[in-house]
Amino acid sequence: MPTLTLSGTLYVASDIHLGPSIPLTNQLFYQFLQKASNEADALLLPGDIFNVWFGDDFALTSQEPWLQETLVTLKKCAQKIPVYFIHGNRDFLIGKTFCQQVGMHLLPEQCLLKTEAGTIFISHGDELCTQDKSYMRLRRILRCSLVQHLFLHLPLSWRSAIAQFLRHRSHSVQQQQDKAYHQHYDIAPEALETILQQYPDIQYIIHGHTHQEAIHPIPNHPNKKRFVLSDWDIDHAQRQGYLCIKKEGLAFHKMPIPSSIDTLTP
Repeated sequence: MPTLTLSGTLYVASDIHLGPSIPLTNQLFYQFLQKASNEADALLLPGDIFNVWFGDDFALTSQEPWLQETLVTLKKCAQKIPVYFIHGNRDFLIGKTFCQQVGMHLLPEQCLLKTEAGTIFISHGDELCTQDKSYMRLRRILRCSLVQHLFLHLPLSWRSAIAQFLRHRSHSVQQQQDKAYHQHYDIAPEALETILQQYPDIQYIIHGHTHQEAIHPIPNHPNKKRFVLSDWDIDHAQRQGYLCIKKEGLAFHKMPIPSSIDTLTP
């Protein structure tokens, strides 16, 4: 598995779901990028930073104000500290062109981090939900290089329609997950065990995807912990967490909501 060595203070956030329908959340994330660039030595974004991704060509030519502001803010952050991105299940079509344009480093979907706090496994996490058979089948199709090549060569209007259909399906599935979360849709213990057997030096597992911020013990591994990242939404709720990694350990924090954002209207 690819290994990245990072020192100092690291910030980690995922599942922001940036898009035109959540202006308050967008603005808070931009402020988080500024905070990270001032306080952290590196920033890790393990997936679903965007709610949907039609292709780099759309993002880099779009005139949508929220998207232009996102590109500018990401670029400013990446000019001050290294920014590392891992594909999520919503933005897995982000390519090298976009990453190079904003200065992000694109990491493999699973990566080991050598940090001052210890060895960490990090991913978006959707590939670990192996008990969700229907999603895993869909994932194999969507991650096929031929399917992606064909999709990215469709007209933008077609891509948009297909992406919106998949997002609607995902929303329906998410509602089912909320009702039966622990039965099928969480990270599979077998998937964790496979990783820990292959890489016994791992002390922490970090992932997003499930939107259930928590620190879990790992069965049969009393000295290891699993950190589940929060999703972000302050337009309809109050969820805006990030993880800080330091030599002293790992800790969740809430991103403060400035009064300037409180006064905005969606």
